[in-house]
Amino acid sequence: MISLSTALKHYKRKDVQDEILLAAQDKEVVARFGDKGFGKRPDILKYPNDIIEQVKQGATSFHVSEERWRNPLQLTTPMSKKDADNLRTSWDLVIDIDFEVWEITKIITNEIIKALKEHDISSISCKFSGNKGFHIGVPFEAFPEKVHDQETRTLFPEATKRVVSYLADYIDSKEKGFALSKKIVKSNEFNDFLKKTGKSIDEFTKDICIKCGAGLKSEDKKQLEFICPKCGKTVSADESVKYMFCNKDKVYMERIQNTAIKKCPKCGGTKFGKKVNLFIDTLLVSSRHLYRMAYSLHEKSGLVSIPIDPNKVLEFDKSNAKPETLRVSKFKFLNRKDVKKGEAGKLIIQAFDYKPQIEGEENELEKKEYEPLGFALQEEFFPPCIKKGLKGLKDGRKRFSFILINFLTNVGWDYEKIEKLFVEWNKKNDEPLREVSLLGQLKYHKRNKKKILPPNCDNAAYYKDIGICNPDNLCNRIKNPVNYSRLKVRHVKNRKKGK
Repeated sequence: MISLSTALKHYKRKDVQDEILLAAQDKEVVARFGDKGFGKRPDILKYPNDIIEQVKQGATSFHVSEERWRNPLQLTTPMSKKDADNLRTSWDLVIDIDFEVWEITKIITNEIIKALKEHDISSISCKFSGNKGFHIGVPFEAFPEKVHDQETRTLFPEATKRVVSYLADYIDSKEKGFALSKKIVKSNEFNDFLKKTGKSIDEFTKDICIKCGAGLKSEDKKQLEFICPKCGKTVSADESVKYMFCNKDKVYMERIQNTAIKKCPKCGGTKFGKKVNLFIDTLLVSSRHLYRMAYSLHEKSGLVSIPIDPNKVLEFDKSNAKPETLRVSKFKFLNRKDVKKGEAGKLIIQAFDYKPQIEGEENELEKKEYEPLGFALQEEFFPPCIKKGLKGLKDGRKRFSFILINFLTNVGWDYEKIEKLFVEWNKKNDEPLREVSLLGQLKYHKRNKKKILPPNCDNAAYYKDIGICNPDNLCNRIKNPVNYSRLKVRHVKNRKKGK
C-alpha cells in the first residue's frame, strides 16, 4: 500500500499537478483512498490544492471519466440516458488492455496501435496503466459529428464497445490467418506462464476452423469414418453413431476404429487452430466509467501511470514508472492539439457495420433475448459458478456482477430482489465495489429493458479466470448458466411426476 509520505511527495510535484489538472478539464474525477475504496461522486479537480487536500485525507490515486460533461457536478445517480446525453458534450475512446502475461500485453497493445494507424488515425496516445496493462486513447475530436445520422456524442458507450470489438477481430482476423493468436500460442513467455501457473491453454483460447473462421465445440471435431466393404464409399459421422448402412450395396458399413477425424460442421474444413481471447475489455464499459488518470499512483504496484511513445510500446520498461525517478513525459495521453477532425470516421463507421468473424461468438451488442421463466428461480437451482461467486470474491468482482445481473434477470428475478442480493453479495467481497457504481449498473440495465444471457460457460475470462468454475455432472450438458438452471428445474419437475 502507498504510504502518505510517498503520495504527498509525488502529488506535490508541480509538473505532476499540471498534467493531472489538464486531463481533468470537463471530466468527472474521483479519488481512491487505498483499500477503503473511492470517494464521493460526482467530484472534480480544478486547483492544485484540490489534489493535495484529498491526498492528506488518504487519497492514493485519481480516476477520470471517458465522458466529458458541461458540468460534471450536475451528474446524479440514477440518471436517465436522455439526461446523460443532454449533459455529455463528448467522450474519448479509451481501450484497456490487460493480458495476464506482460510481454503478450505489450504485443496486443502494439497491434491495436498499428490497427488504428491502418485506419488513417494519427492522434493516437498510449499510457502504462501503472500495473499490468496499457490504455490506448483517441480523443473525441478525431471522430465525425454524426454516425448513421446519429450524433456521435450520444453514442456512448455503444460506440466504444463496437470499436473495441471490431479492433479485436481486425488484429487477429481470418484474412490474416489468425497470425496474432499463432504468435501468442507459440511464444515462450505464454508457454512459460502456463507451466508456472498450471493453467490450461483452453482458458485463454477457443478452437476455430482455419478455413472459414467458425468457432468449434469439442464435439464438432470428433467424427468417425464408415466405409462400405463392397463399393468403398466413405461417410463421416459423429462419434455417437454406431451403425451406417450403404443404400447402394444394401450392406452395413464398417466403422473404422481409431480413425477419429476433425471436420468443421460449417465448411467441412479439417485444419484447426487456436483463437486467443485478447482480454480487451468491452462488456464493462458503461456510462460514467472511470479509468486511472495519467500520473496517478497504482496501489498494488506502487508505480505511476505514465504516458509513453505509442511507437515504442514493445520497448517500454516498468522501471521508468517508479515515482522516485519519474520524469514527466513529452507525450500526452489524449492530446487534443493538432487532431485531424473526423479522421476516425472510417474506424467508427466500419465498427458499426461489422459482424463478428467467429461464428457462434455472439457480440454482446447483438445477443438475443431469452424466453423468461415466468417465476423467480430459487437459489438452490443456481449453477455451481453462481453459487461460488455469491460467497464473495477477491478478483473479478466487476465481471461477476455482469454475469450475475444477466443471469438473475433471465431466471425470473425482479430488480428489487436483485438489488438486495447485490448489496448482500458485495459485503462478502474482500474489497467491496462502490455501492453507487454497483447499483448504477443495475439501474442502467433496468432502463435498457433488454435481457441478454450471461457469457457462455466456455468464456474462461468470466468463469475460470475469476475462480468460480467448479463444474458438476450437469455442467457437461449445458453451455450457459441459465441453461443449467432450466435443466435442473425440468429434472426436478419430472422426478416429482415420477418420470
